[in-house]
Amino acid sequence: MSTELDHELGESIALDAETARGRGRARMLGSMRSAPPWAGAIVGIVLIVLVWWAISAIFFARSQAVPYPSSVAVALVRDLADPVFWSAIGNTAAAAGWGYLWGNVIAFALAFLVLLVPWLDGLATQLAVVCSCVPLTAIGPIVAIMTQVGSHATSIFLAAISVVFTSVVGALLGLRAASRSQLDLVRAYGGGALTELIKVRLVAALPSIFAALKIAAPAAFLGSVLGEYYLLNVDSGLGIQLLAAQSDNASVRLWALAFTCAGVAGFAYWAIGAIGRLVSPWSSGEAR
Repeated sequence: MSTELDHELGESIALDAETARGRGRARMLGSMRSAPPWAGAIVGIVLIVLVWWAISAIFFARSQAVPYPSSVAVALVRDLADPVFWSAIGNTAAAAGWGYLWGNVIAFALAFLVLLVPWLDGLATQLAVVCSCVPLTAIGPIVAIMTQVGSHATSIFLAAISVVFTSVVGALLGLRAASRSQLDLVRAYGGGALTELIKVRLVAALPSIFAALKIAAPAAFLGSVLGEYYLLNVDSGLGIQLLAAQSDNASVRLWALAFTCAGVAGFAYWAIGAIGRLVSPWSSGEAR
Protein backbone atom coordinates (compact mmCIF):
# COMPACT_ATOMS: atom_id res chain seq x y z
CA MET A 1 0.00 0.00 0.00
CA SER A 2 2.74 2.42 0.95
CA THR A 3 4.59 1.54 -2.24
CA GLU A 4 1.55 2.51 -4.36
CA LEU A 5 1.19 5.76 -2.41
CA ASP A 6 4.85 6.57 -2.93
CA HIS A 7 4.50 5.83 -6.64
CA GLU A 8 1.43 8.05 -6.96
CA LEU A 9 3.16 10.79 -5.00
CA GLY A 10 6.20 10.57 -7.28
CA GLU A 11 4.02 10.81 -10.38
CA SER A 12 2.21 13.81 -8.91
CA ILE A 13 5.47 15.59 -8.15
CA ALA A 14 6.82 14.84 -11.65
CA LEU A 15 3.56 16.11 -13.20
CA ASP A 16 3.69 19.31 -11.15
CA ALA A 17 7.31 19.85 -12.15
CA GLU A 18 6.52 19.32 -15.84
CA THR A 19 3.55 21.68 -15.56
CA ALA A 20 5.77 24.32 -13.94
CA ARG A 21 8.36 23.94 -16.70
CA GLY A 22 5.62 24.24 -19.33
CA ARG A 23 4.33 27.41 -17.71
CA GLY A 24 7.86 28.78 -17.58
CA ARG A 25 8.36 28.09 -21.28
CA ALA A 26 4.98 29.65 -22.06
CA ARG A 27 5.88 32.78 -20.09
CA MET A 28 9.23 32.98 -21.88
CA LEU A 29 7.61 32.61 -25.30
CA GLY A 30 4.96 35.14 -24.34
CA SER A 31 7.56 37.67 -23.27
CA MET A 32 9.48 37.12 -26.53
CA ARG A 33 6.32 37.66 -28.59
CA SER A 34 5.45 40.80 -26.67
CA ALA A 35 8.94 42.26 -27.06
CA PRO A 36 9.19 45.28 -29.41
CA PRO A 37 10.48 44.61 -32.94
CA TRP A 38 13.71 46.53 -32.32
CA ALA A 39 14.66 44.11 -29.53
CA GLY A 40 14.96 41.24 -32.01
CA ALA A 41 16.99 43.45 -34.34
CA ILE A 42 19.43 44.30 -31.55
CA VAL A 43 19.81 40.63 -30.60
CA GLY A 44 20.45 39.74 -34.25
CA ILE A 45 23.09 42.46 -34.62
CA VAL A 46 24.87 41.34 -31.45
CA LEU A 47 24.93 37.72 -32.66
CA ILE A 48 26.27 38.76 -36.08
CA VAL A 49 29.05 40.83 -34.50
CA LEU A 50 30.02 37.95 -32.19
CA VAL A 51 30.15 35.47 -35.09
CA TRP A 52 32.09 37.99 -37.17
CA TRP A 53 34.62 38.53 -34.37
CA ALA A 54 35.02 34.76 -33.89
CA ILE A 55 35.63 34.16 -37.62
CA SER A 56 38.19 36.97 -37.73
CA ALA A 57 40.02 35.73 -34.62
CA ILE A 58 40.04 32.04 -35.57
CA PHE A 59 40.51 31.97 -39.34
CA PHE A 60 41.96 35.38 -40.33
CA ALA A 61 44.05 36.41 -37.33
CA ARG A 62 47.17 36.89 -39.46
CA SER A 63 45.94 38.11 -42.83
CA GLN A 64 43.03 40.15 -41.43
CA ALA A 65 41.18 39.65 -44.71
CA VAL A 66 38.18 39.61 -42.39
CA PRO A 67 39.14 42.38 -39.94
CA TYR A 68 37.86 42.72 -36.40
CA PRO A 69 34.57 44.60 -36.01
CA SER A 70 36.30 47.21 -33.84
CA SER A 71 38.78 48.00 -36.63
CA VAL A 72 35.98 48.51 -39.15
CA ALA A 73 34.06 50.68 -36.66
CA VAL A 74 37.11 52.90 -36.14
CA ALA A 75 37.56 53.24 -39.92
CA LEU A 76 33.90 54.18 -40.33
CA VAL A 77 34.11 56.86 -37.65
CA ARG A 78 37.25 58.26 -39.29
CA ASP A 79 35.55 58.30 -42.71
CA LEU A 80 32.49 60.09 -41.38
CA ALA A 81 34.70 63.02 -40.44
CA ASP A 82 36.18 63.25 -43.94
CA PRO A 83 34.44 65.62 -46.42
CA VAL A 84 35.81 63.59 -49.34
CA PHE A 85 33.92 60.57 -48.07
CA TRP A 86 30.63 62.49 -47.98
CA SER A 87 31.33 63.86 -51.44
CA ALA A 88 31.74 60.29 -52.71
CA ILE A 89 28.43 59.26 -51.12
CA GLY A 90 26.72 62.31 -52.64
CA ASN A 91 28.01 61.63 -56.15
CA THR A 92 27.01 57.97 -56.04
CA ALA A 93 23.62 58.76 -54.52
CA ALA A 94 22.96 61.46 -57.14
CA ALA A 95 23.65 59.03 -59.98
CA ALA A 96 21.49 56.41 -58.26
CA GLY A 97 18.69 58.95 -57.86
CA TRP A 98 18.68 59.87 -61.52
CA GLY A 99 18.77 56.22 -62.53
CA TYR A 100 15.99 55.44 -60.06
CA LEU A 101 13.88 58.24 -61.55
CA TRP A 102 14.38 57.26 -65.20
CA GLY A 103 14.02 53.55 -64.54
CA ASN A 104 10.71 54.04 -62.76
CA VAL A 105 9.43 56.44 -65.41
CA ILE A 106 10.06 53.74 -68.02
CA ALA A 107 8.53 51.03 -65.82
CA PHE A 108 5.36 52.96 -65.02
CA ALA A 109 4.97 54.06 -68.64
CA LEU A 110 5.07 50.41 -69.69
CA ALA A 111 2.58 49.42 -66.98
CA PHE A 112 0.12 52.20 -67.91
CA LEU A 113 0.39 51.34 -71.60
CA VAL A 114 -0.48 47.72 -70.83
CA LEU A 115 -3.60 48.87 -68.96
CA LEU A 116 -4.68 51.15 -71.80
CA VAL A 117 -3.59 48.82 -74.62
CA PRO A 118 -3.83 45.23 -73.25
CA TRP A 119 -2.18 43.57 -76.27
CA LEU A 120 1.11 45.26 -75.26
CA ASP A 121 1.29 43.05 -72.16
CA GLY A 122 3.64 40.53 -73.74
CA LEU A 123 5.98 43.21 -75.08
CA ALA A 124 6.17 45.07 -71.76
CA THR A 125 6.81 41.88 -69.81
CA GLN A 126 9.54 40.79 -72.23
CA LEU A 127 11.28 44.16 -71.97
CA ALA A 128 11.17 43.99 -68.17
CA VAL A 129 12.57 40.45 -68.18
CA VAL A 130 15.37 41.48 -70.56
CA CYS A 131 16.32 44.33 -68.20
CA SER A 132 16.43 41.84 -65.35
CA CYS A 133 18.45 39.20 -67.22
CA VAL A 134 21.10 41.41 -68.81
CA PRO A 135 24.34 41.01 -66.79
CA LEU A 136 25.32 44.45 -65.51
CA THR A 137 29.00 43.52 -65.54
CA ALA A 138 28.72 42.74 -69.25
CA ILE A 139 26.77 45.78 -70.34
CA GLY A 140 28.65 48.24 -68.12
CA PRO A 141 31.83 48.45 -70.29
CA ILE A 142 29.72 48.79 -73.44
CA VAL A 143 27.80 51.73 -72.00
CA ALA A 144 31.05 53.26 -70.73
CA ILE A 145 32.64 53.44 -74.17
CA MET A 146 29.41 54.86 -75.65
CA THR A 147 29.16 57.75 -73.19
CA GLN A 148 31.15 60.91 -72.66
CA VAL A 149 34.38 60.61 -70.68
CA GLY A 150 34.06 62.13 -67.22
CA SER A 151 30.29 61.70 -66.91
CA HIS A 152 28.32 59.43 -64.57
CA ALA A 153 26.12 58.18 -67.43
CA THR A 154 27.16 54.55 -66.92
CA SER A 155 26.20 54.65 -63.25
CA ILE A 156 22.86 56.26 -64.11
CA PHE A 157 22.16 53.68 -66.81
CA LEU A 158 22.97 50.68 -64.61
CA ALA A 159 20.90 52.15 -61.77
CA ALA A 160 17.96 52.63 -64.14
CA ILE A 161 18.12 49.16 -65.65
CA SER A 162 18.31 47.66 -62.14
CA VAL A 163 14.83 48.91 -61.19
CA VAL A 164 12.77 48.39 -64.35
CA PHE A 165 11.76 44.77 -63.77
CA THR A 166 10.77 45.23 -60.11
CA SER A 167 8.76 48.38 -60.79
CA VAL A 168 6.98 46.97 -63.85
CA VAL A 169 5.89 43.84 -61.99
CA GLY A 170 4.83 45.76 -58.87
CA ALA A 171 2.92 48.36 -60.86
CA LEU A 172 1.09 45.77 -62.99
CA LEU A 173 0.13 43.69 -59.96
CA GLY A 174 -1.18 46.77 -58.20
CA LEU A 175 -3.06 48.21 -61.17
CA ARG A 176 -4.77 44.86 -61.72
CA ALA A 177 -5.80 44.60 -58.07
CA ALA A 178 -8.65 47.11 -58.40
CA SER A 179 -12.11 46.02 -57.27
CA ARG A 180 -14.30 44.75 -60.09
CA SER A 181 -17.37 46.45 -58.61
CA GLN A 182 -15.62 49.83 -58.58
CA LEU A 183 -14.54 49.41 -62.19
CA ASP A 184 -18.11 48.47 -63.17
CA LEU A 185 -19.36 51.59 -61.40
CA VAL A 186 -16.98 53.79 -63.39
CA ARG A 187 -18.17 52.19 -66.64
CA ALA A 188 -21.80 52.59 -65.62
CA TYR A 189 -21.25 56.33 -65.35
CA GLY A 190 -19.64 56.45 -68.80
CA GLY A 191 -15.98 56.36 -67.81
CA GLY A 192 -13.36 54.80 -70.03
CA ALA A 193 -10.05 53.04 -69.49
CA LEU A 194 -8.24 56.29 -68.65
CA THR A 195 -10.87 57.22 -66.03
CA GLU A 196 -10.59 53.74 -64.50
CA LEU A 197 -6.83 54.16 -64.33
CA ILE A 198 -6.93 57.55 -62.60
CA LYS A 199 -9.96 57.11 -60.33
CA VAL A 200 -9.68 53.47 -59.26
CA ARG A 201 -6.61 51.56 -60.35
CA LEU A 202 -3.99 54.05 -59.14
CA VAL A 203 -5.49 54.19 -55.65
CA ALA A 204 -5.71 50.40 -55.43
CA ALA A 205 -2.16 50.06 -56.76
CA LEU A 206 -0.44 52.36 -54.24
CA PRO A 207 0.59 49.61 -51.75
CA SER A 208 2.06 47.40 -54.48
CA ILE A 209 3.73 50.35 -56.21
CA PHE A 210 5.43 51.50 -53.02
CA ALA A 211 6.46 47.94 -52.20
CA ALA A 212 8.17 47.77 -55.61
CA LEU A 213 9.71 51.22 -55.19
CA LYS A 214 11.03 50.20 -51.78
CA ILE A 215 12.80 47.17 -53.23
CA ALA A 216 14.04 49.11 -56.26
CA ALA A 217 15.76 51.85 -54.22
CA PRO A 218 18.66 49.67 -52.92
CA ALA A 219 18.96 48.05 -56.35
CA ALA A 220 19.40 51.48 -57.96
CA PHE A 221 22.09 52.50 -55.46
CA LEU A 222 24.05 49.27 -55.84
CA GLY A 223 23.75 49.54 -59.63
CA SER A 224 25.20 53.03 -59.40
CA VAL A 225 28.13 51.77 -57.31
CA LEU A 226 28.81 49.04 -59.86
CA GLY A 227 28.65 51.54 -62.71
CA GLU A 228 31.47 53.55 -61.14
CA TYR A 229 33.81 50.61 -61.75
CA TYR A 230 33.69 51.49 -65.46
CA LEU A 231 33.80 55.30 -65.33
CA LEU A 232 36.69 57.14 -67.00
CA ASN A 233 38.25 60.35 -65.62
CA VAL A 234 35.93 60.34 -62.59
CA ASP A 235 37.66 60.47 -59.23
CA SER A 236 34.78 60.69 -56.75
CA GLY A 237 32.31 57.97 -55.79
CA LEU A 238 32.01 54.97 -53.53
CA GLY A 239 32.82 52.63 -56.41
CA ILE A 240 35.99 54.59 -57.13
CA GLN A 241 37.00 54.35 -53.47
CA LEU A 242 36.29 50.61 -53.47
CA LEU A 243 38.61 50.16 -56.45
CA ALA A 244 41.33 52.20 -54.75
CA ALA A 245 41.05 50.20 -51.52
CA GLN A 246 41.15 46.93 -53.46
CA SER A 247 44.29 47.96 -55.35
CA ASP A 248 45.95 48.90 -52.02
CA ASN A 249 44.82 45.61 -50.41
CA ALA A 250 43.26 47.69 -47.60
CA SER A 251 40.86 45.14 -46.15
CA VAL A 252 39.63 47.34 -43.30
CA ARG A 253 38.88 50.15 -45.73
CA LEU A 254 37.06 47.73 -48.05
CA TRP A 255 34.85 46.47 -45.24
CA ALA A 256 34.10 49.99 -44.07
CA LEU A 257 33.07 51.01 -47.59
CA ALA A 258 30.98 47.85 -47.96
CA PHE A 259 29.10 48.68 -44.78
CA THR A 260 28.65 52.24 -46.00
CA CYS A 261 27.06 50.99 -49.23
CA ALA A 262 24.81 48.64 -47.27
CA GLY A 263 23.85 51.44 -44.88
CA VAL A 264 22.92 53.89 -47.64
CA ALA A 265 20.96 51.21 -49.52
CA GLY A 266 19.18 50.21 -46.31
CA PHE A 267 18.33 53.84 -45.57
CA ALA A 268 16.83 54.21 -49.05
CA TYR A 269 14.73 51.08 -48.47
CA TRP A 270 13.50 52.43 -45.12
CA ALA A 271 12.79 55.93 -46.46
CA ILE A 272 10.66 54.73 -49.40
CA GLY A 273 8.82 52.37 -47.04
CA ALA A 274 8.10 55.24 -44.64
CA ILE A 275 6.74 57.38 -47.49
CA GLY A 276 4.58 54.45 -48.61
CA ARG A 277 3.12 54.03 -45.12
CA LEU A 278 2.38 57.75 -45.03
CA VAL A 279 0.70 57.84 -48.46
CA SER A 280 -1.22 54.56 -48.11
CA PRO A 281 -1.64 53.87 -44.36
CA TRP A 282 -4.44 51.36 -45.02
CA SER A 283 -1.91 48.95 -46.52
CA SER A 284 -0.34 48.43 -43.06
CA GLY A 285 -3.55 48.48 -41.10
CA GLU A 286 -3.02 52.00 -39.75
CA ALA A 287 -5.82 54.47 -39.39
CA ARG A 288 -5.95 57.40 -41.75
